[in-house]
Amino acid sequence: MKQRGIAMPLLRKLSVDERRSVRHWAMEFVVVVVGVLLALWLQEWMQRRQAVQDMHAAEVAIHGEVRSALESLIWRQAISKCHFDRAERLKSMLLKSGSQWPGINEDALLQNSLEEATGVQTVVPSVYPRPTDAFMAVAWNSALTTGALTPMDPQRFAKLTQIYAQIQFLSANFERENRAATSVSALAFPQELAPETRTRMLEALYELDSSRFVFNFRGASELAGLMRQLGWNDKSAIDEWIAEDRAADKKQGFRWRPCVQGEKNPFAAIK
Repeated sequence: MKQRGIAMPLLRKLSVDERRSVRHWAMEFVVVVVGVLLALWLQEWMQRRQAVQDMHAAEVAIHGEVRSALESLIWRQAISKCHFDRAERLKSMLLKSGSQWPGINEDALLQNSLEEATGVQTVVPSVYPRPTDAFMAVAWNSALTTGALTPMDPQRFAKLTQIYAQIQFLSANFERENRAATSVSALAFPQELAPETRTRMLEALYELDSSRFVFNFRGASELAGLMRQLGWNDKSAIDEWIAEDRAADKKQGFRWRPCVQGEKNPFAAIK
């Protein structure tokens, strides 16, 4: 009230033109302030909108990465019986008496050779063929590094974290399988097996059988269930992938052994 009482006499002392000028500058000041506040609000709104767009783009990439992991698990499930049969055969042969190893060069999955099917010559026959696609987390790590998932709902982010914890576990199991399969690859050739070599091969077979169990136990059904919790119902996409995969096999001339089971869509069993 005291400030107003001081200001009013000052305004009365101003001429009409001066009062008009004061009102003009006061209006200009208000317009500038409102303009600055509006610009700041608009900039913040655009930043929030861009952040949401970046989050959606990151989630699309993550979704594709998770689906690739699921496809690998589906194929692993389809060839699991072949892996079991091959491991049992190798174990039986290794446990027989005698130091002469005859070698083993027929494919565990294919009835025809890889060269017959694709025309590609191989130097070393595969003793324990397995998918070579690793379980990747490139899109996930990129999103974490850039902060693209910052606007995401915490519960949704927690579910993604759970999925990638499983993928990381599967990736470690993939490396374990790869090391063991590399060890038994020497059994492709005839040789004399020293006792320590036989022991090392049996240990590698144990690692292979254990990793096969992990891929089935923490397999396609579990990952598909986690994806479904995020609203990712990929049934149609997986059906399309299975159809394309079978068509590609037919075109390339692959003749699978009876132990190769048909690929199954895990989303078909989720209600």
